[in-house]
Amino acid sequence: MMKKSKRYPLLLILLLTGVLLTGCGKDLEEQMNVVEESINRFEEKANEFFDTLGDSLDEVIENVTEYIENLLQEEPADEIEEPEDVQSEGLAHEALDMDYVSRSMEEAFREIPYRYDYAFDVESEDYILERLNTYREEYDLHPLERREDLSQSARYKSLAMLQYDYFSHDNPNLGNRPFDYLLWRKLDLKYSGIGENLAFVSNSAFSTSIHAEELFTGWQNSDGHNKQMLSPIHKYIGIGVVRATESGSYFKGYKVLLGTQHFGN
Repeated sequence: MMKKSKRYPLLLILLLTGVLLTGCGKDLEEQMNVVEESINRFEEKANEFFDTLGDSLDEVIENVTEYIENLLQEEPADEIEEPEDVQSEGLAHEALDMDYVSRSMEEAFREIPYRYDYAFDVESEDYILERLNTYREEYDLHPLERREDLSQSARYKSLAMLQYDYFSHDNPNLGNRPFDYLLWRKLDLKYSGIGENLAFVSNSAFSTSIHAEELFTGWQNSDGHNKQMLSPIHKYIGIGVVRATESGSYFKGYKVLLGTQHFGN
């Protein structure tokens, strides 16, 4: 049975060839006889050839058949999913998973494009808050209370600077309006007084990780930023830190840590 099944493809080919060559003058039985004789002669010649190679025609066909069967039985490799285009606006990213304090805050975050991969660095945010209140205690100042609305506005500012590729208290995505417009008008925060500190640290891709202490010492070493952190008027604070392994031309494409402090009273 096995040998007979192997001959079917060859038999079919020669059968068609025999029909074409013998024409319509012979009946089907005569044509089949001719084809059978042709097959036998072909097998004899083929076996003589493969015998010189150490294998018979049947062995060659059997090996080829086995190889094809094994190939067909192999499980297909998992398809690689192409990454979605993250350069366009409106794509879901980490910021969109937050529970927003207001509709205005949610709409503002959803307007930010997703151009560079990032993560909100909660550990750094906690570190800066603890470091700041310890620093204020040295000057006999009351600790600042973290507020969720200020925390979200600070995260918004840090993320916007990364994705829009700028560093400034003015907001190019809001017609270069200053930070008070962002907090009071755009984000609809309800504080009688506000303040903003910004900082960033960037390193080349071959450098070690950036620590939040670098942001804090940068604020300490700047008179204006240091005065803001030690203000006796402020009661509340929000801290937003964004860590990214890639960035735009303003940050030279380096890994970057962007920090924002938003103060309120």
